[in-house]
Amino acid sequence: MASILLFGLDYDLETALARILRQMNHTVRVAGSLAAALQETGAQILFAGGDRDDYGETIRLLVAKRPATAVVVVNRLPENGRWLDALELGAADYCGAPFERVQIQWLVEGVLRGQSIRKEAA
Repeated sequence: MASILLFGLDYDLETALARILRQMNHTVRVAGSLAAALQETGAQILFAGGDRDDYGETIRLLVAKRPATAVVVVNRLPENGRWLDALELGAADYCGAPFERVQIQWLVEGVLRGQSIRKEAA
Protein backbone atom coordinates (compact mmCIF):
# COMPACT_ATOMS: atom_id res chain seq x y z
CA MET A 1 0.00 0.00 0.00
CA ALA A 2 1.40 3.39 -1.04
CA SER A 3 0.72 6.91 0.10
CA ILE A 4 -0.32 8.90 -2.96
CA LEU A 5 -0.94 12.60 -3.51
CA LEU A 6 -2.96 14.02 -6.42
CA PHE A 7 -2.40 17.57 -7.63
CA GLY A 8 -3.53 19.70 -10.55
CA LEU A 9 -5.92 17.20 -12.11
CA ASP A 10 -9.32 18.24 -13.36
CA TYR A 11 -12.23 16.83 -11.39
CA ASP A 12 -13.03 13.94 -13.76
CA LEU A 13 -9.42 12.72 -13.93
CA GLU A 14 -8.94 13.14 -10.19
CA THR A 15 -12.12 11.20 -9.42
CA ALA A 16 -11.34 8.34 -11.82
CA LEU A 17 -7.72 7.98 -10.72
CA ALA A 18 -8.52 8.25 -7.00
CA ARG A 19 -11.22 5.58 -7.32
CA ILE A 20 -8.83 3.09 -8.90
CA LEU A 21 -6.03 3.85 -6.44
CA ARG A 22 -8.38 3.43 -3.46
CA GLN A 23 -9.68 0.13 -4.89
CA MET A 24 -6.05 -0.97 -4.83
CA ASN A 25 -5.93 -0.02 -1.11
CA HIS A 26 -3.61 2.94 -1.51
CA THR A 27 -3.96 6.00 0.68
CA VAL A 28 -4.97 8.92 -1.55
CA ARG A 29 -4.95 12.61 -0.66
CA VAL A 30 -5.58 15.65 -2.86
CA ALA A 31 -3.53 18.85 -2.70
CA GLY A 32 -5.63 21.88 -3.59
CA SER A 33 -2.70 24.14 -4.47
CA LEU A 34 0.93 24.00 -5.50
CA ALA A 35 1.93 25.25 -2.05
CA ALA A 36 -0.03 22.39 -0.45
CA ALA A 37 1.53 19.86 -2.84
CA LEU A 38 5.00 21.11 -1.90
CA GLN A 39 4.27 21.01 1.85
CA GLU A 40 2.45 17.68 2.00
CA THR A 41 4.66 15.10 3.68
CA GLY A 42 4.70 11.35 3.48
CA ALA A 43 3.54 10.82 -0.10
CA GLN A 44 5.57 8.27 -2.01
CA ILE A 45 4.00 9.14 -5.37
CA LEU A 46 2.56 12.43 -6.59
CA PHE A 47 0.28 12.28 -9.63
CA ALA A 48 0.43 15.77 -11.17
CA GLY A 49 -1.67 17.24 -13.96
CA GLY A 50 0.00 17.63 -17.33
CA ASP A 51 -2.82 19.13 -19.36
CA ARG A 52 -2.00 22.81 -18.88
CA ASP A 53 0.39 24.50 -21.29
CA ASP A 54 2.60 25.63 -18.39
CA TYR A 55 2.79 22.22 -16.70
CA GLY A 56 6.53 21.93 -17.33
CA GLU A 57 7.48 24.55 -14.77
CA THR A 58 5.23 22.94 -12.19
CA ILE A 59 6.71 19.49 -12.79
CA ARG A 60 10.28 20.85 -12.60
CA LEU A 61 9.46 22.53 -9.29
CA LEU A 62 7.79 19.44 -7.82
CA VAL A 63 10.68 17.19 -8.86
CA ALA A 64 13.26 19.62 -7.46
CA LYS A 65 11.49 20.36 -4.17
CA ARG A 66 10.26 16.81 -3.51
CA PRO A 67 13.20 14.55 -4.38
CA ALA A 68 11.93 11.67 -2.23
CA THR A 69 8.55 11.66 -3.98
CA ALA A 70 8.13 10.12 -7.42
CA VAL A 71 6.22 12.49 -9.70
CA VAL A 72 3.95 10.94 -12.32
CA VAL A 73 2.49 13.26 -14.96
CA VAL A 74 -1.17 12.66 -15.82
CA ASN A 75 -2.75 13.81 -19.07
CA ARG A 76 -6.33 13.71 -20.28
CA LEU A 77 -5.18 12.01 -23.49
CA PRO A 78 -2.03 9.93 -23.86
CA GLU A 79 0.45 11.84 -26.03
CA ASN A 80 3.93 10.56 -26.88
CA GLY A 81 5.34 14.09 -26.93
CA ARG A 82 4.04 14.84 -23.44
CA TRP A 83 5.33 11.50 -22.18
CA LEU A 84 8.83 12.27 -23.42
CA ASP A 85 8.62 15.83 -22.08
CA ALA A 86 7.55 14.52 -18.67
CA LEU A 87 10.52 12.16 -18.48
CA GLU A 88 12.91 14.92 -19.56
CA LEU A 89 11.49 17.13 -16.79
CA GLY A 90 12.43 14.46 -14.26
CA ALA A 91 9.09 12.72 -13.79
CA ALA A 92 9.21 9.06 -12.80
CA ASP A 93 6.48 8.15 -15.29
CA TYR A 94 3.50 9.35 -17.31
CA CYS A 95 -0.04 8.13 -17.89
CA GLY A 96 -3.05 9.24 -19.84
CA ALA A 97 -6.75 8.63 -19.46
CA PRO A 98 -8.75 6.51 -19.72
CA PHE A 99 -7.26 4.71 -16.73
CA GLU A 100 -7.30 0.95 -16.46
CA ARG A 101 -6.72 -0.71 -13.11
CA VAL A 102 -4.04 -3.01 -14.54
CA GLN A 103 -2.22 -0.04 -16.09
CA ILE A 104 -2.27 1.96 -12.84
CA GLN A 105 -1.23 -1.07 -10.78
CA TRP A 106 1.72 -1.70 -13.12
CA LEU A 107 2.69 1.98 -13.00
CA VAL A 108 2.55 2.23 -9.19
CA GLU A 109 4.49 -1.00 -8.71
CA GLY A 110 7.15 0.15 -11.19
CA VAL A 111 7.53 3.55 -9.55
CA LEU A 112 7.79 2.01 -6.07
CA ARG A 113 10.31 -0.55 -7.32
CA GLY A 114 12.39 2.27 -8.84
CA GLN A 115 12.33 4.17 -5.54
CA SER A 116 13.47 1.06 -3.68
CA ILE A 117 16.36 0.51 -6.11
CA ARG A 118 17.48 4.14 -5.80
CA LYS A 119 17.42 3.91 -1.98
CA GLU A 120 19.50 0.73 -2.02
CA ALA A 121 22.04 2.31 -4.36
CA ALA A 122 22.40 5.41 -2.18
